[in-house]
Amino acid sequence: MTIAGSTERRHALKGLYRYWNDRTAGVDETGFALIRDLYAGWATYAPEAQGVSYESVTVNGVPAIWALPRVEVAGSAVLYTHGGGFIGGGIESHRKLAAHIAAASGRRTLLIDYRLAPEHLYPAALDDSTAALDWLIDQGYAPARIGLVGDSAGGLLATRLGIVRAQKGMPQVGAIVAMSPYYDLEGKGEAFDRNRAHDPIASREGIVQNLAAFLPEGAKATDPDVNVLHADLTGLPPVFVSFGGHEALADGGTMFAERARAAGVEVVTEVLDEMDHVPQFLVGYAPEATASVDAIGAFLRRYLGD
Repeated sequence: MTIAGSTERRHALKGLYRYWNDRTAGVDETGFALIRDLYAGWATYAPEAQGVSYESVTVNGVPAIWALPRVEVAGSAVLYTHGGGFIGGGIESHRKLAAHIAAASGRRTLLIDYRLAPEHLYPAALDDSTAALDWLIDQGYAPARIGLVGDSAGGLLATRLGIVRAQKGMPQVGAIVAMSPYYDLEGKGEAFDRNRAHDPIASREGIVQNLAAFLPEGAKATDPDVNVLHADLTGLPPVFVSFGGHEALADGGTMFAERARAAGVEVVTEVLDEMDHVPQFLVGYAPEATASVDAIGAFLRRYLGD
């Protein structure tokens, strides 16, 4: 669906990503500080979420921030794991998006600053996310009233958290939302070819470089402890998967949805036509992104209860 007058705004991220690509051309492993600084640009477009305040907190040793909607459902919460290829992103880049999720869902939303690679290789990010989820449960939130939300690498983390709980027979969370999830770690999707001219930041070559930055020596992209497309998806809660039609990673969402449904998992998929990686960063700026965040909020309300 194209909303009249929204073309320039719906393509705003493409300009940002092209700028990142130009700035990081030829940057080696010493350039992570630059990359992390550039990723703060994700917060450029979205306005502040109305009626949402913030509170800094440390959860089992992990720095975090609560996004607190003025009107919230008691006894229910969202854990937000940010994107950034495991090497960047954090509270600064994702605060506004987390706040809009909080407002749309009516749930206080905990955005965590998990440890980043290459200083802290995988599974450090997963361990910190697990610690944060454990903290929420220790605070009295029943797992079924907790939603896991993440974008890009954070979408992978949110999904992995659900998979681990299913594999261990632990009480499952109520829902998972993955925005432009980093599922296709092998670069198998035809979207890498189809969207080569549209996606400035994702390529098969780029994935190889990123894997080398966050995975420990000897780990492989096919490892089911990392790659959800090789994991047993049985026992996952309902999952909402959204991605932009111009993403190189788009087919990872499609492949995941097919495998998850075959495992008996309820999956809702959303494609934002001609939009880019994590289009929800344009919430409040591009109508399509706002509509997507509203749909995510409705999904969380449905499965986390009132």
